[in-house]
Amino acid sequence: MDQYLDELDRRGACFMVWKGGEVVFSSSGKGVAPHIDAIRQLGRCGLRDTVMADKIVGRAAALLILYSVPSEIHAGVITTTARVMLEEKGVAIYPATEVAAIKEKDGRIYCPFEAMVQGIDDPEEAYRAVIAKLATFS
Repeated sequence: MDQYLDELDRRGACFMVWKGGEVVFSSSGKGVAPHIDAIRQLGRCGLRDTVMADKIVGRAAALLILYSVPSEIHAGVITTTARVMLEEKGVAIYPATEVAAIKEKDGRIYCPFEAMVQGIDDPEEAYRAVIAKLATFS
């Protein structure tokens, strides 16, 4: 494992952000919610050129990462689709494991956010779609 993923485990976090070597955001939340929380707390510009570490990165998280424009992402697990998308946009990626799809513990491939962003390639459009979907959970 790398130092960023080790720090995630040490702190019991699922998502963390570093800027200038300092932790500026940490969350134990699941799914894409920590990405949205980081964007809301630090602002899109505040996330530019950061280092992010995330336990699981699928397509939805990758689009939010692209929206935030970090310099690198460390992922415990990343889907092939997410890796390709991030590489094409020049984000340095350091995955521990790559998989075809993120699966539930029972083996089902299902995530409402993954399904929702199918066909969306624009990070801003994905951000708006995720915000709208999260609003329906409240």
